[in-house]
Amino acid sequence: MKDTSSKITIVVPFRNISDDCRSVDSALVECVRSLQFVSEFVAEVIFVNDHSTDDSEQHLSGCSITNLRILHLGVESKGKKAALELGVKEAKTEYIWTLDADVVISQFSSERFKEFESDLEQDLVVMPVYMNSGGSLLDKLQANEWRYLQFITWLSSKVKLPMMCNGANLIFKRNLFMENIEAHRSISSGDDMFLLSRVVKLGRDTSMCWEKFCRVEISTVNSWRESIDQRIRWAGKITKLPSTKATVLHVFFALISAIHVLAFVGLFIPSWHLESAVFLSVKVLAEVLCMYGVFSNRMKMKEVVLALAQMVLYPFFSLFIFISSLFFIPKWKGRRVSLK
Repeated sequence: MKDTSSKITIVVPFRNISDDCRSVDSALVECVRSLQFVSEFVAEVIFVNDHSTDDSEQHLSGCSITNLRILHLGVESKGKKAALELGVKEAKTEYIWTLDADVVISQFSSERFKEFESDLEQDLVVMPVYMNSGGSLLDKLQANEWRYLQFITWLSSKVKLPMMCNGANLIFKRNLFMENIEAHRSISSGDDMFLLSRVVKLGRDTSMCWEKFCRVEISTVNSWRESIDQRIRWAGKITKLPSTKATVLHVFFALISAIHVLAFVGLFIPSWHLESAVFLSVKVLAEVLCMYGVFSNRMKMKEVVLALAQMVLYPFFSLFIFISSLFFIPKWKGRRVSLK
């Protein structure tokens, strides 16, 4: 282990980070490259191999991260949550910083990181994840939706009722994770959301660190099918979360979406169309402005125009995803995801 006074260990589960199961994907290359500088300021970087069949581990073994450790899940265990549990269990520090194997860390400030670490006392810290948008319509739709979800993450944390977080960039106390993993071990997806719900339910201390010492970025998925499966997996998490104080925000946003649907129908009813048009215009404009303002990087004008139309129809898409999550089991890395 690296000789450092850091109280943070980075843990990264990974499985088949490649496009064709033969050559390593550029996403992992960029992830490792961005971690090389960051690794100097943490105690250890632990990658956990979840039965990969590509050559991603070979690439990891040849990288220049001096405090890197690669762990392997046993034959009796599988899944991201099991990989994360192994990494957390093997870590020796008080805090764990989880990242996904396809993220890129940029704009890292060692001074600000040291300042953050010295003040770190909370049980869990919610941090943002940015999505890079490509040129296709699917890429832009994904990026806009991600901005909206990140806005909700930011807003709920601001009002001290955190309802969402992302394990692609999350910091929490090691002991807290180990003490509460049993409560949701059977559900293979949602290690981040279920840990957050346990923290809130237990009344533990949470905080938000919004782009203080680095920027964590991910890329869009490549196909409509992958996008739908991803969103069904997200929706499945929410339906299985225990009731906490943050549940009131889930209900509030669900109620607003229901009113949105009724208002859309009201556009075609003469006696309702004026009120419906006003409600939809105000709601959609407010949502797009919030999406635009919550990040330091501004949306391009084409994305703003697309977002206006997208947010008009988004509650219908959300309803489709929610219903689908009740009947369909999505896949992640070629495996069925357990949400029970």
